[in-house]
Amino acid sequence: MHNLTEVLPFISDAVWSFDLAESKFSYVNQRLADIYEIRLQEIEKKPSFWLDFIHPEDYNYVLTETKWAYRGKQIEIEYRLVVNEKVKWVQDKRIVVINDNGKRVSVTGILSDITSKKNAEIKLSESEITFRYLFINNPNPLWIYDTQTLKFLAVNYAAISKYGYSKDEFLSMTISDIRPKEDKPSLLESIKSIKKDQFLNSAIVWRHLKKNKDLIYVNISGHSLKYQGRDAEIVMAHDVTDQVHSKQEITLAKENLDALINNIDDQIWSIDSNYNILSANIPFKLSVSNIINREINMGESIFFPEFNGKEFEAWKKHYDKALSGQAFQVTEFISQPGVTPFYSETKFSPIIVQEKIIGVACISRNIQERLETQRRILEQNAKLLELISIVSHEIRGPIVSILGLTNVFNDKDYTDPFNGEVINLIQDLTKQLDKLIYTLVDKTYALQQGTLLKRSSPQNQSASE
Repeated sequence: MHNLTEVLPFISDAVWSFDLAESKFSYVNQRLADIYEIRLQEIEKKPSFWLDFIHPEDYNYVLTETKWAYRGKQIEIEYRLVVNEKVKWVQDKRIVVINDNGKRVSVTGILSDITSKKNAEIKLSESEITFRYLFINNPNPLWIYDTQTLKFLAVNYAAISKYGYSKDEFLSMTISDIRPKEDKPSLLESIKSIKKDQFLNSAIVWRHLKKNKDLIYVNISGHSLKYQGRDAEIVMAHDVTDQVHSKQEITLAKENLDALINNIDDQIWSIDSNYNILSANIPFKLSVSNIINREINMGESIFFPEFNGKEFEAWKKHYDKALSGQAFQVTEFISQPGVTPFYSETKFSPIIVQEKIIGVACISRNIQERLETQRRILEQNAKLLELISIVSHEIRGPIVSILGLTNVFNDKDYTDPFNGEVINLIQDLTKQLDKLIYTLVDKTYALQQGTLLKRSSPQNQSASE
């Protein structure tokens, strides 16, 4: 016992013994005074000193529990003290010592300062509460799964709402159950690459299946962790289905637009502000390749070295005019080796992005046929005017004369010699009229035949004719 008394002052916990018969402490080590931050003399002078330090919210609880110690029950409780305006957590262990006669002779106790431990537990508890709240209520689907078995360990409300499975259904499944069958090998390969304490933010778009078999596209981000003693990963799924569908629609639209642009006769191209080619359709590429005897490359200067200086200066003026903000068109007579000369119409339009001109878009087309059509129309109009002139003037003259002669014909006396002269004049006018009608019919037939020949000519036929 003597050796124990020498050791007790040096242990980290406060140790004391209270004599019930004497109503005073029979032993107190320095550690008890240190916890309460008072002198040993104050403890010895006032055995009930410790009641003054109990936190008000814990006071009734502590009194109720310590009474059991004096009734012979061993107790172990935790509560707060207020020492010099500081809150301390203590663990209080008490036991009654009974002599051989069964009489309670003393109460012995060990008081431990557990403030650091308790604060750590409180912080951990608060962190767990915060984590759980953020996990459960996150607007994006979240889940935790076992990286060995792939089983879902936890899911949040957003995942339940998005995928249509209940919580219990999720917890009976693995993460491969929400994947199309053909995507599962890629999933397993991806899981093999997960490293401890590694954050994953994948740019890969994954396909997931909802309970109703709808297919959605998601980006995945996650982090490895220990969950309920298991190697696990917490995962967030961000739905990018709309973006994927939009991208697919844009790609399809671009493919259709490219197909349309590349299958029309018009030459279409664009350049940047430095005169470098941004885009070009197939007709433009073929036309230029025939001139320079090589293929053109996107990004090279539109002023090909093979062009001569005169052409360079003319086209540079056009491009500069468009780069200054003007939209316009020019008509030129094109004469190239191996190609029938023709007239071309080219439209230049500035490309404007956020109020800044970044380049020029150009469309050029062969207008030779259009000009020839216009010429033919003018020729036909002239011939029609000639026919109208014949009808309105040359034919009308004899008819008016005939009508005039009929008015002077003596229909009361057919033997009147004047009637013979009238008949002769009418016969001359009739012959003249017949000749004019023949001329009119001949010109009309020639005009009709010319139109039919031009309509049926090869250059005016469609590919399906």
